Amino acid sequence: MVKPTLSFSEALNASTSKIFDCKGRSRRSEFWWSYLAAFVLSAVLPFLSPLLMLATIPLTIRRLHDTGRSGWWWGVGALLNVGIFIMVFFWLVSSFFYTSNVYEYGNDKFNNMAYENMSFMVKFFIYLAIIYIYRIVLIVFCCQDSEFFENKYGPSPKYGEEGLGDL
Repeated sequence: MVKPTLSFSEALNASTSKIFDCKGRSRRSEFWWSYLAAFVLSAVLPFLSPLLMLATIPLTIRRLHDTGRSGWWWGVGALLNVGIFIMVFFWLVSSFFYTSNVYEYGNDKFNNMAYENMSFMVKFFIYLAIIYIYRIVLIVFCCQDSEFFENKYGPSPKYGEEGLGDL
């Protein structure tokens, strides 16, 4: 039997009661109402934004579980974000050493630095495109309906333990 969509307060109660729990499944209504609340709170109280982002990680993992996917799909995005941070860090370090040597070696070093910067920008934008494509895929996954039957992450919070029943 299909259970009705969760209201705003029911969704927040459901998500906050399992705020640190990555096991199990979360319905779409629980996921989107909770993300809306986190977005509004972040806009009103920006200093809470990092804490709210951390609090939504288990919710996202449970939502992925509800669609039959591993929580590692969220982990891929975390690795991509760490990768872009490392990429920018090494570019900044190498730029520092290039600029400190430009006056010593003249125009050849300057032209090489311009080439390196252009090369970095191309790589950076390709990497950003990959990150945004990944985020679109993750949003599509989170928009999908729950799996009807119990999966390896637990019973369906929407359809119950018996799945669709006689629908």
